[in-house]
Amino acid sequence: MAAGFGPYRTVLSDPRARAFSLAGVVARLPMSMTGLSIVLLVSLESGSFGRAGLITACGTVSGAVTAPLWGRRIDRVGQARVLIPAALICNLSLIALVVAVLLELPLLVILAAAVGAGLGFSSAGSCVRARWSQRLSHDPLLNTAYAWEAVLDEVVFIVGPVLATFLATRIHPALGLISCVVLGLVGAFALAGMRDSQPPLRPAGPLERARTPLSAWVLAPIVIASASLGALFGGMEVVVVAFAKEAGVLSSAGFIVMAWATGSLIAGILTGTLQWKVSPARRFRVGAVLLACSVLPLPFAGSPLLVTGLLLLSGLAIAPTLIASVAVTQAAVSQHRLTEALSWTSMGLAAGVAAGAAGLGYVIDLSGARAGFWGVVGIGVLLITAALCVQAPRRAEALASGPEPSGEIRSR
Repeated sequence: MAAGFGPYRTVLSDPRARAFSLAGVVARLPMSMTGLSIVLLVSLESGSFGRAGLITACGTVSGAVTAPLWGRRIDRVGQARVLIPAALICNLSLIALVVAVLLELPLLVILAAAVGAGLGFSSAGSCVRARWSQRLSHDPLLNTAYAWEAVLDEVVFIVGPVLATFLATRIHPALGLISCVVLGLVGAFALAGMRDSQPPLRPAGPLERARTPLSAWVLAPIVIASASLGALFGGMEVVVVAFAKEAGVLSSAGFIVMAWATGSLIAGILTGTLQWKVSPARRFRVGAVLLACSVLPLPFAGSPLLVTGLLLLSGLAIAPTLIASVAVTQAAVSQHRLTEALSWTSMGLAAGVAAGAAGLGYVIDLSGARAGFWGVVGIGVLLITAALCVQAPRRAEALASGPEPSGEIRSR
């Protein structure tokens, strides 16, 4: 088994790679905490999960709209010149949101702060994966690097919800969001400071206009499927909090969510040790079907312990599916457009999270947590439908997104 982890040792042997990967973890921690922290803060202060879901959705939708714009800007001018101003916009808006909720300001003021936070969202995960792709382009170890980042994503989703829940329920309802602000700023400044490992810039001009309808056609099914995944993730988070509250174990909500991420962590580690002969598109379709089927028993689970166990098993399908989605995206576009392409899939994921959280939040307010679990099952059906539309990009389609910039030398 030890030999099976050799690929991880190889990709992490470079100190610069370890550094930007670690900075990416810190920058991504708020990704797993912000939505849950808003749900906890608003529900504890107002008692409404629907209101909490609406506020979360507004922030997530605004972030989904601007993520591709930030990604395109990063490809043009570099990560360092985008990450810092984006982080300042996002986190100052989060501070305003906390103040507005605690002072019981009108809902429109709170929604405006949430929108501002979303406008400043730039995906640190996309930036880190673009650095890996630039360093390991056409190298079989790129799959291992993507798996490593997926494993770190799961660590983020294990630590983040538990930390957010503990701070909000045991100390103060606002501390979850305040910790998001601190972590987001530290991570963004650290990653922006590592200029030597960022990908080469993409020049504006004829190459910028090289995108064809064919490349958009390749990405569209991936973005739609990512939105379905996001709806499942966002909806599940709200439902779990509501279920824990109904069961009288609200302080354990983070641990229940952690079980889902733990299952994904285990699967992600194993995925990185394998040399796949199956195409990423097929792996994505199979993983999505398994993930959707795994949530079917949840409406029938009556105890927090049983829900935790079911989520642990369900999580085994998450990381392999997400890893495959990144690989499909990477194969569909050329290197100099990768950050933008990954931002589009992140946009789909974020939009889905918003829709799932808001929609199931109102379902819960009307009919309770069990109805919310049935909503999750319905989202699973949509996920299967969307995933079956994802196909492996042909070489001609991948090249349609534009050739590599002439004169650029990429380190390997």
